[in-house]
Amino acid sequence: MKQRPEQQQQQQQQWQQQQQRQQQQQRQEGPRPFCILQRNYIENKSTLSKSSMAHRVAESEALRLYAALELIVAASTSSVSPNAWVSASESIREISRAVSTDELLRKKLAIIPAMFPLLSHLLAAIKAFTTEIYTKDGLKALAATDCGYEAWQAADAITMLGTATFQVVRNLCAAVPEAQILACQSGIHKVLDDILAHFYRWLKRHPEKTCAGIKKSVYALIQMGTQTLANMMASNPMVQNKIWPRFFGESELLLLLLDTKDPKTVKYVLLYVYNCIYNDSARSSLLIQTAIGRKILNIILIQIDTESESATLQFDDNFDLIYAIFKALITNLPPSNLFKALCFMKPSLQYQHLSTVTRAHVCFLKLADADMKAGNESALWDESFSSTAAACVLKVLTTSLERFVDTATMPVIANGQVSVVVEGRVGADLEAIGLLLAYFALIVGDEEVSIESAAARAGGGDALQVMHKRRCSLVSAGVLDTVVKFLAVAAKLEPQNVRDIGKSEITGAVGGASHLPDGSTVLDTIRTGLCMMKVNAMKVVSAAAFECKEAQDEIRRVGGIPVILSYSTMDEENSTMKEWSAIAIRTLCDGNLENQRVIESMEVAGASTRSE
Repeated sequence: MKQRPEQQQQQQQQWQQQQQRQQQQQRQEGPRPFCILQRNYIENKSTLSKSSMAHRVAESEALRLYAALELIVAASTSSVSPNAWVSASESIREISRAVSTDELLRKKLAIIPAMFPLLSHLLAAIKAFTTEIYTKDGLKALAATDCGYEAWQAADAITMLGTATFQVVRNLCAAVPEAQILACQSGIHKVLDDILAHFYRWLKRHPEKTCAGIKKSVYALIQMGTQTLANMMASNPMVQNKIWPRFFGESELLLLLLDTKDPKTVKYVLLYVYNCIYNDSARSSLLIQTAIGRKILNIILIQIDTESESATLQFDDNFDLIYAIFKALITNLPPSNLFKALCFMKPSLQYQHLSTVTRAHVCFLKLADADMKAGNESALWDESFSSTAAACVLKVLTTSLERFVDTATMPVIANGQVSVVVEGRVGADLEAIGLLLAYFALIVGDEEVSIESAAARAGGGDALQVMHKRRCSLVSAGVLDTVVKFLAVAAKLEPQNVRDIGKSEITGAVGGASHLPDGSTVLDTIRTGLCMMKVNAMKVVSAAAFECKEAQDEIRRVGGIPVILSYSTMDEENSTMKEWSAIAIRTLCDGNLENQRVIESMEVAGASTRSE
């Protein structure tokens, strides 16, 4: 049956309207997925084209620079030619600037197989020319302040060329692991080692003024060489494991660079050391297992000692780096092993009283004190340090102090007159005792941070149980016996300035006037600071005895109660001691009947003595 024309026309209009609606909807929704894919394909193709073009341009530029460098090396290594060296230095610096700002060019140039062997060859030639100029023909001329132009020109030019070559190696190795590996394989670090060691020895031979500007150029070369060495190994364990051990047996370069005392060079060495030992116990252990390593560690630590002759003017700048090295070491290695490693250093040749430990030991304890008071978690809080190295050293130092007091009280007969002579200097023992007493006061609960640390180390357990265990460890390690002995010796060195009242008559052998002379520089130095040391010692006693019967009994057993009572009178020069003595007596008697009876018997004996 055929449709009427009117029906056909109506259906056609409906179909057209439907098509119009679909087209309108497409315009509102945007292009269809096929169009999106097509557009993305075109854009990606364009991007890939640009990237490929950039790589091709970088490769072409890298080949051009390498060809230019070949010509520079050929012209610089043929003979002694200061003018050629100056020109070569300028050209090499241009290459350095180009690769420093273009990472892609840096990578393309660095991975050219012959690149680092070519630079190694240039450095070997520089080494030979340097030896000839600085140690043979021009040795006397360069040592004079009015040297001739030819001597100055040759020395300045070859030094400038060495600095520029180090700079291009430094920039090529920056953040490019492949370049670091290739540089290591070429042996550049060995030639660099020889050149820097040569210039170090030259500076040591001529500490005074030399030919104008030469010494400044030499320091610039040493600084650039140190940066180059650091860049060759930064964040690359493979290269670090290859080169780092070299400086603890085959070479003494790190030790020599630290000995230059040049602030910038020292800072670069500290950065280098930190990068190599970070999170690596094997590389860290070389600092304590080798003689060179222990010397390096000693020099690094005493940088923070403002009283040391080795302290630099850039102390504040280097402190953060030294502290970072210290943190890395106590994280990678047992702190007790680090502390013991410093004992291998030779003592001072000048006679000193109380010089059992070195300045490096004191600096170690200062860094430990700062780290713990900051609330940082480390092995310093553990018994592995407190009950071994720290306890042993405190015992040795207190015995040394006791021996000094006994020796200083011995009369000397001269010209028929009896006198007490105490001469010489005071070593680091007293400062170390003060830091150790503060350390033990901290770990047994003198500061709130110690409680927090105990809770954290208990793994969510009872912090009080952890603290009780710490206090018991002081008993087994003999720390409380040593602290009591220190308080008795301190009473002889600096008796309390008290009036004849109260319990001052029960002091027994501990009290009384000092037999040591006044006016001695040595004794004045020793007595300075005793006030705070005695307070910290009393803090250790009172904190250790807090709710710990084992510590309370130990203090009584070693004769600590009479010593503590001797400090219970008002000292006009140290009023805090009476307060801490009272706290110590209270904690000793808390729940301990035997200690209470001992104190009561001493009070009765004191009262009967006064009545007689």
